[in-house]
Amino acid sequence: MSVNDRVASMFIRMIQGETLYRDEEASRYSRTPDTIQRDMKSIREYIEDSGTNVNFVRKVDPARYYIIKNTDIPFEEILALLKIVIGTRSFNKPEFAQLRNRLLSQLSKEDRDKAARLTNSTVAKYIPVKSKYNLLGRIKDFSDYIDDNLAIDYKYNSSTGILRQGLSLPVSIYFDTFYFYVIMYNEESNKSFPCRLDRFEEYHASRSKKIKLPQQLKKDDGSERNNTYLLNYGNSVHFELYFSGYPQTALDRFPNSKVKQTLDNEVLIEGNAYTQGLVLWIMGQGSRVRVKSPASLISAVKDELEKTIKYYE
Repeated sequence: MSVNDRVASMFIRMIQGETLYRDEEASRYSRTPDTIQRDMKSIREYIEDSGTNVNFVRKVDPARYYIIKNTDIPFEEILALLKIVIGTRSFNKPEFAQLRNRLLSQLSKEDRDKAARLTNSTVAKYIPVKSKYNLLGRIKDFSDYIDDNLAIDYKYNSSTGILRQGLSLPVSIYFDTFYFYVIMYNEESNKSFPCRLDRFEEYHASRSKKIKLPQQLKKDDGSERNNTYLLNYGNSVHFELYFSGYPQTALDRFPNSKVKQTLDNEVLIEGNAYTQGLVLWIMGQGSRVRVKSPASLISAVKDELEKTIKYYE
């Protein structure tokens, strides 16, 4: 093997994350340690001169060499993203492994090993939500539909088990509590509605039909997102409720909500949310919540409580 071939081979292995030990490489290539050291000097000088987005590292006792990638994403941000992906439980195990490996590959070998160690215990116990479809391909498909303003023909399994089909325009994608959702606009009803991305049984772009979203129904994704941390069915309402639990728990659940009044054992919170999701959250809080307004929300909570009580009569 020529000098150039030997140096190129070692450089490639280092780029792939290997740590090369001087004496082991001398034995591998039947060369002296000094020769390997000169080879490493050539690699270091090449990296410095070429402006390659990596750093050459030399350690002693024992003499060893490796390369650190200069990533645009710091270690702590990669680790945070990994923890978020694990916590969502949204992706099946093959897709989760794909995402994890992709994120880890952005790090140097030492940081990659560190991040892997810090996530191994939770990865081993990772249990995704039940879904029979891959999500990443669907996220790509619907992103293209939205960007190209393409309507789609679809078949969709609703939460009630009914298979719906129709023609609608995908408007935006968002994530909330385990699931990805697509806001769809239907021209016949002139309404928009959310669909869970994993519940589409079939879908394809409609080349024959163009649907234009009315200006008054165009929503700012950021503002809309602040109303959709809970189930976004029903009407959007401005609410006031008394909460005797830890106030920040409720404030975090309803973005842009605020404490209107602080009382002895509770706070009065006001905000905006969709009726159905709000009712479900209130039911889950039990006696820690009392609704002050609007009257329609009070009636909805009473109706739900009456239905629940009947199960125990």
